[in-house]
Amino acid sequence: MKVSINLQNNVFEINFEKKININTKFTLESFKLINQESNEGSSFLGTKDNINIENILKYLQNNNFKIFISDKVNKLIDSKREKIKKNKEKINFLKSIKSNVNKKDYEKFCNSINFLFRALKPHQSKSLHHLYNAECAANFSVPGSGKTSVVLAYYQKLKLENKVDAIFIIGPTNCYHSWKDEFEINLGRDSNLTIFGDNLKPAQRVNIYNNHLKSELYASHFQTISNDIELLKDFFVNNRFLLVVDEAHNIKKIGGTWSVAVLEISKLSKYKVILTGTPMPNDFKDFYNYLNFLYSDVEIISNFEKAQLSKYMEDNELDKVSEFLSERLKPFYTRITKKELNLSKPIFNKPISLKMNPIEQKIYDAIITNIKYYPLDKYENNIDLVKKMRRARTIRLRQCCSYVQNLNTAIPEEVDSSDNLINNDDIKSLITHYDNNEKPAKLLKLKTMVMNLINSDKKILVWSTHLKTIDLILKELKSEKIITKKITGSTDLNERADIKNEFNDKNSRLNVIVANPQACSESISLHKACQNAIYYDISYNTAEFLQSLDRIHRVGGSEEKPVYYDFLHYDNSIDEKVYERVFKKADRQMQIIENENLTFSINDEDDIDDLYKEYE
Repeated sequence: MKVSINLQNNVFEINFEKKININTKFTLESFKLINQESNEGSSFLGTKDNINIENILKYLQNNNFKIFISDKVNKLIDSKREKIKKNKEKINFLKSIKSNVNKKDYEKFCNSINFLFRALKPHQSKSLHHLYNAECAANFSVPGSGKTSVVLAYYQKLKLENKVDAIFIIGPTNCYHSWKDEFEINLGRDSNLTIFGDNLKPAQRVNIYNNHLKSELYASHFQTISNDIELLKDFFVNNRFLLVVDEAHNIKKIGGTWSVAVLEISKLSKYKVILTGTPMPNDFKDFYNYLNFLYSDVEIISNFEKAQLSKYMEDNELDKVSEFLSERLKPFYTRITKKELNLSKPIFNKPISLKMNPIEQKIYDAIITNIKYYPLDKYENNIDLVKKMRRARTIRLRQCCSYVQNLNTAIPEEVDSSDNLINNDDIKSLITHYDNNEKPAKLLKLKTMVMNLINSDKKILVWSTHLKTIDLILKELKSEKIITKKITGSTDLNERADIKNEFNDKNSRLNVIVANPQACSESISLHKACQNAIYYDISYNTAEFLQSLDRIHRVGGSEEKPVYYDFLHYDNSIDEKVYERVFKKADRQMQIIENENLTFSINDEDDIDDLYKEYE
């Protein structure tokens, strides 16, 4: 039987001269073809993106159909075959440069990057060699390994070869000025950084998009990319950018607004880099966007393999998933572990345990009593409410251990509870008038520690997760004439950069920065002048905690000088339990990070509910 195949407006038309039997009909429908049967014969339709025309042809040939194919279909098949061939060649090439580096070629390459004002470390040169040969690649090295320096060296080499005109950074606002500073340090000139963000009105951004390049470094937040997507497409078509996504874990979500926009832009740039020190997924699908960003036209993981991986996930065979991902994705990324950096071993001092001051203790005990005796059993049929109440109580205990006035802060909506944790008027009065009656024991101890370190000519980074606590610390240290500044989410970008630069200047009188991990745990380096960090309280978010450690323990300062971490605790309080659990999780996470293979991240939610239950 004769069958003709045509392509019109991206739709395949498959026409049979006669009606086909039921078995053939069912088989063709299984190929996602739509039956358009008429009295004259059988016909099917299928969109170009949804069907595999080669599989359909193979089936028809095996069943002795006489096939007539239009020129458009033939051209499409030839193009797909060429694409598959190039895909295989590309993957094989990437495998070869990763596993079989020619020593002489590598030495020649290293000699060709003598244009840098700051020489690369051996592990950075290795990453650069891979990136240059791959053209598009990910760098999953640990925070503090110098990923920015590698990318800037890559940019300069491409610039000298007349392949790109500028760098376009997509990332969190924290990172912009770090890129500007590193640009000048590594390349010896001002980048004239241009930021697309809230500081520019839409009309101002349009003006930049429509004019010639005036900067070598452009930076934009994920949200701005999403807002300006159509304008950005023209901007990328008209200019040659090295496109970089910094802290790329922000685009893991499949179908997310940010992810979709970034992936659209990625198709318009030949040279692309993904950077994140925390690539570990909770699901293997978290890697899809990374791969689509780097090589949108390369099928790295087939549909069959995706189905197999899903089955492994269902069966909780995570080792098999990790093994597959590591092997398959290895050609597309470099990964430097902490132990490869040859940094000095960080010193974690034994936690300093303190007794609460009397009013603190009284308020804390009141919350405990309320928790202990609240009749949870009456809510046994409402598990969600019970979970919310547990979370609310734990938050209140942590707030109290940081600074009593935090109890006047609303609990986040997602853990809000109808439970009135402090229902005693006397306790409420103690909270309201707390500052008139005493200072937290932690604060007094912190002040002593800071003053001792300053007297030893040290600079100090103080961490707290609570904004009111940060303001309290700031006020107390300033009252002792200690020059102190804070970095929080509300700190202006330019001000944040100024604070960082002033702090890193060993000759400046700025001795203390007080910061919260949410605002300062990524893309900020404070290691040049600081080797001491004090944790007034700890973030329960493992990734945030580990990132905060790396602000002062990094390449370019920590190779010989040890860093010191101190932690303040209240005796017999939730402080101790949080510390215990965070360090346990951090140890597990570090084992994951130090593994060259890509393994699954731990989930903070896995054990956080156990912490809440301890206070029933």
